[in-house]
This record gives sequence, structure tokens and C-alpha cells, in this order.
Amino acid sequence: MYKLLIRPLLFLFDPESIHHFTFNFLKLVCQLPGIKLLLTRFYVVQEKSLQRTLFGITFSNPVGLAAGFDKDAKLIDELACFGFGFIEIGTLTPIAQPGNEKPRLFRLPADGGLVNRMGFNNGGVSAAVGRLKKRKSQVIVGGNIGKNKITPNESAFDDYAKCFEALYPYVDYFVVNVSSPNKPGLRELQVNEPLK
Repeated sequence: MYKLLIRPLLFLFDPESIHHFTFNFLKLVCQLPGIKLLLTRFYVVQEKSLQRTLFGITFSNPVGLAAGFDKDAKLIDELACFGFGFIEIGTLTPIAQPGNEKPRLFRLPADGGLVNRMGFNNGGVSAAVGRLKKRKSQVIVGGNIGKNKITPNESAFDDYAKCFEALYPYVDYFVVNVSSPNKPGLRELQVNEPLK
């Protein structure tokens, strides 16, 4: 059904619009009584053999949702109903930024993939913290942090520190993003001295 009907319909629209549509649809559907419980019963598997302990954190299973889908921590409780062992939010920056100009998300149908050139679009770390304070699920949450585009590399540490301090009470682990190929100069931070 997906390949014959749903996928061709989705492919009539640009991928970023479909991402936002799916995001809003999931938020809306999960507000209906009993839907979160139904999803949880269908998708969440509590099996001790799936548990993994890394860096002192016990994950219910090794399958997680990578950063980029829920950049701003808007769907933590809804996504937790799908049985993820962890959900990584971000990349978050100290202040909100729009990211790269559109189009910035491109389908590769022959490869079954997408090219992401979003550029750390997010609503800022403070807004995400406000939502994290209200979350109800116990899913492991990782904080993916980055620097703002306008911040020179010499001051990058300050941006990472601001995000770290703001998120520290609300996430279980951190990812320091220094690898985006579409953020000018960001990869310069990968060499030993800047990274230290």
C-alpha cells in the first residue's frame, strides 16, 4: 500500500513540506484519547535481551531516532510511543536560526535516500528546554549541540558551553556536532586543538 499509493502521493510535494506535514499530523493524532497507549502497546517492546548499557546509561534497546527529525524537542512523548531506545534532539544552537535557504532537502529516489542541507535550523536551546521540562516519557534523550552560523570558530566554545549548560539537567547524553558539511568552516573544529 505504501509503495503503490502513499509514497507516490508524498512525492508530489517537496520533502521538507512532507516532513512538517508528518510532524504536525503525528502531533495531532496523538492528542486523540487512547492513541498514545495504542501505539505504545503495538511498538514498545520490553525485552531484557535488547537492553544496552553504554557510558553508564541503560538503553531499553539499541534502536534510536537520530538528531534532525525532532530538532526542537517538540515530539518527545509522541515519538517515545514508537519504541525507540533513545531520541536525539537537535542540532540545537544558543539562539534560533533559520538554517540554509530553501530548497535544502533533496530526494535521491534511485538510492532510496535524502540529501540534507538544512544548516542547523532550530528554535534555539531555550525553547527546547521549555518543552523538555514538560515531557512525560522516560525515554533516553540525547542533546545534539552546535554553534550558531554567525559565531566565529574562535568563539565556538562559548556556543557549545551555553547549549551544554542549558540542556544538562534535561538530557541523558550529548553529541557535539562539528561535522556538518554545509556549515561554513565548521569542519575546521574537527582537528585536535579546536576540538579539545
